[in-house]
Amino acid sequence: MASDMQPTSVDVNTASQILDQEISALEAVMTVLDSEHSALEARDAEALTAASQLKLQCIETARRIGAERATLLPDASDISVNPEIRLRWENLAKLAHGCKQKNERNGMLIRWQHKYIEQTLALLRNEGMDSTLYGPDGGSKRNGSRRGTLGSA
Repeated sequence: MASDMQPTSVDVNTASQILDQEISALEAVMTVLDSEHSALEARDAEALTAASQLKLQCIETARRIGAERATLLPDASDISVNPEIRLRWENLAKLAHGCKQKNERNGMLIRWQHKYIEQTLALLRNEGMDSTLYGPDGGSKRNGSRRGTLGSA
């Protein structure tokens, strides 16, 4: 009787195709994350803007394909039925993890650069600085203190 065979609810070719599409989409995300990182390191605003826009497009494509794949392969048993599909799935999982790591790396670099810029601007504006400056006579005086000898009677 045919009921002894393990049922497959999805066509292997269809599953392979959708997984291959999602893998390609995540490879594109990975590439654009590398471009974004290069633009961040070079502090190239134009390249960063282009990379960020492309990243959003690539992520949306990957998201759309992922939603389609989730509809086709809603069950883990569909993935484990065929070794080819399982290998593709493992590759997809590795790519997704790699994209997450690169995106987090880029986010940390953005936060670090933002903090550096904010600190530099604060220094240039002399904001919130509670530092000691030296006067013409070499003596120290508090930053922001406008009181001179006339104001201390």
